[in-house]
Amino acid sequence: MKHRLTIPLSLLIFFSVVFGSYTPNAHAAELSDGTYVVDYEMLQAENDSVSIANDYFEKPATLTIDKDGQYLQFTVNHAKWIKFIKSANGESFADVNMVSEDLENDKRVIAFKVDGDSTEPLLLQMHVVIEEMEPSYDHKYSVRLNLDVETMELTDAPAVVVNTPVAESKSVDTIEKKDEPTSSTALIYVLLAIIAIIAIIFVRKFSSAKKVKK
Repeated sequence: MKHRLTIPLSLLIFFSVVFGSYTPNAHAAELSDGTYVVDYEMLQAENDSVSIANDYFEKPATLTIDKDGQYLQFTVNHAKWIKFIKSANGESFADVNMVSEDLENDKRVIAFKVDGDSTEPLLLQMHVVIEEMEPSYDHKYSVRLNLDVETMELTDAPAVVVNTPVAESKSVDTIEKKDEPTSSTALIYVLLAIIAIIAIIFVRKFSSAKKVKK
């Protein structure tokens, strides 16, 4: 009886190892150098719900993989509404490269080097201004670009080329606040100086009091 149960159990273990070990990361690791088209979605920063910004991005994207890294390119519609898009660059964020712009059709082609694992959602920062709305919409927020690696297909399209980005900020909240760290540091120095002066006065008074008692 025990022997009969051993065979199906071993089969279950075998299939769970073979099929359970398959993940999108493994699929991406098998991709060779080349240029691919790939579908994607823009997700909200806090969860996997599709962001309202998803409609601003045309599909598919173009992904180039070579010995130096992975480079992603896609087209943005309603380009005049999007004041900037920044991609992760180490611990900071940097403006994406503008490849081309079609003012007549209000579109813009942008590209950036993928920082990290392209099979995981990629964090982006955006600033959207819609003056046509009443009141006008002016909002900065983060989204996560999620590539559907299962849709990746080789293409004859030109390879994505990206210039080296210049890191500018660490979060949406710090954008356009470059002067604040300087003023904050100066305030800290002033407070430390005041504390030092008070400490010196206290020590001198304490020393004087001891001498009087003697």
